[in-house]
Amino acid sequence: MNPPSNQYIEAISDEQLLSLIKGVVNRYVQKRAIPKRELEDVVMSVVEKFFNQREKIESAFEGKSKLTTYYIAVINRMCCEVIRKEGKQWNQVVNEEPIFERESSSKNPFEIEKQLVFKQEAKRLKFLFQLFNEDKAKTILFLKFYFDLPFDIDDIKEYTGDKHHEVYRFLTATLGEKSKGEIFTTLASVVNMVEQKNIGGDAVRIWFTNQVNALIKRLNGNGITQHDKESLAILLEMLYPEKSASMYNTGSILLILILIGSLC
Repeated sequence: MNPPSNQYIEAISDEQLLSLIKGVVNRYVQKRAIPKRELEDVVMSVVEKFFNQREKIESAFEGKSKLTTYYIAVINRMCCEVIRKEGKQWNQVVNEEPIFERESSSKNPFEIEKQLVFKQEAKRLKFLFQLFNEDKAKTILFLKFYFDLPFDIDDIKEYTGDKHHEVYRFLTATLGEKSKGEIFTTLASVVNMVEQKNIGGDAVRIWFTNQVNALIKRLNGNGITQHDKESLAILLEMLYPEKSASMYNTGSILLILILIGSLC
């Protein structure tokens, strides 16, 4: 996390900020202003709002209160915005839930629980991407390319800026089976195009490995899951179902075995 320029900003980690957001959203859940089933989605929505506006939020801080008090006030406002926007839809879902429950009751309980675990883990992955700040778009693009997941020009724009057409043409021209060395050489060329650098594949491999390790460490930080690169690839595919369809069917059983052994 880059140190903010505001002289009043004290040191606070991304993890502490996430804890604040979860705490505020939880209070709204306890007041029944937010349905319990929506807790993770609302947390992710507030995280995205906060990180997108973080520079503006911190520049407005005048040091008249503790930074955490100021952050909580901002997070409260964001929660209220989500409630106003989504409240009507939440109420409609409540009215429809008995039908869903009757339909689900006929399904295999193990399959239902497994699907819930998959969905929850994919939500956590989306949530954790916010912690990469300015490296978020680059990390997601490189993960997709490394795991041979489909991507389009919209996946490239945020990282590459006005070079998105050039990078898209370059990457699509290199699609096909490649060794890991060739993958990182290709990605190094992308970095050199976009960031005006002159680095090789080894430098990108080290950067990418650090990003993957950080992501897996955070995924496994709950003390329950045991993710690795394979399960990370499956979760990525679940996040982008409209563009990916191959790995989830073949890898779902593997993922559940990796995630929570007690379900087996």
